[in-house]
Amino acid sequence: MKYKDSIYGAYEISGVLEEIINTDIFQRLKRIHQSGAYFLVNPKANRTRFEHSIGVMLLIRKLGGSLEEQVAGLIHDISHTAFSHLIDYVLDNSDEDYHEEIFPEVIQNHEIQFVLGKYGLSSSQFLDHSAYKILESPFPNLSADRLDYSLRDLYHFEEISKSEIGWFLNGLSFDGKKLVLDDIDKGVWIQEKYQLLINKYFTAKENIDVNLKFKMILKEMMHREILSIKDFEKDDFYLIQLLEREYDMPISALLSQERFDDLSSENISIKKRQIDPWIVERSEAIRLSEMIKK
Repeated sequence: MKYKDSIYGAYEISGVLEEIINTDIFQRLKRIHQSGAYFLVNPKANRTRFEHSIGVMLLIRKLGGSLEEQVAGLIHDISHTAFSHLIDYVLDNSDEDYHEEIFPEVIQNHEIQFVLGKYGLSSSQFLDHSAYKILESPFPNLSADRLDYSLRDLYHFEEISKSEIGWFLNGLSFDGKKLVLDDIDKGVWIQEKYQLLINKYFTAKENIDVNLKFKMILKEMMHREILSIKDFEKDDFYLIQLLEREYDMPISALLSQERFDDLSSENISIKKRQIDPWIVERSEAIRLSEMIKK
């Protein structure tokens, strides 16, 4: 299949990767937004887990990752529930890892099992994401997952250009253990842009507020046993329809109710994020923070 990514361009995708993409469980990711309910108040926040998952796989390929690691990248978010991390807010889970907790169960899906088995792969190979050093790496390191959602969001929020993305990626490589950059300018650029994404969008008041409202409504529905955890396994639009049917009003009216005028007593925990890239200088990898001190 030919696939055109909004930031990486056109690619040919075939074999196990194409067949995973064509499964119903993966197609479901088209209806799950990266930023939770934020897209309802900011139309530019309309990136989906589908785009991100394919993007991570393509970035791993670009960085020389094995086919197995590309598969790992493609399915790493397949267990995300409706509105992504909204379930974590509802459950007051400050680690924001509900999707990781259920990942081992979700990849037992019969479609995924069939496709993996057809190509001599097993779901057990993909249980430990940390085994894939391009895909995942703890903060403050760079990783394909972290970079894809950052570059993708920043581009669609019109904070960076495609030429800047190309310039940055041309200096990005994998040294066998970690992702590294070829000069300090790229390190400073991605660190500053990442903090811009966090400060201007991830923690924006309108983003926090709309997710708080959803948290309150969904907690209320779960308390009344109208909603269950299983409902989150569907998608964003299923939950929206369920809410509109239960409250007999469009979602925009529901979110504008007077009871939401003061949200000061409510809160959601946003995971703290900061990056400190490795920069290669004279064949040695040095943290950006250490280079700046010099």
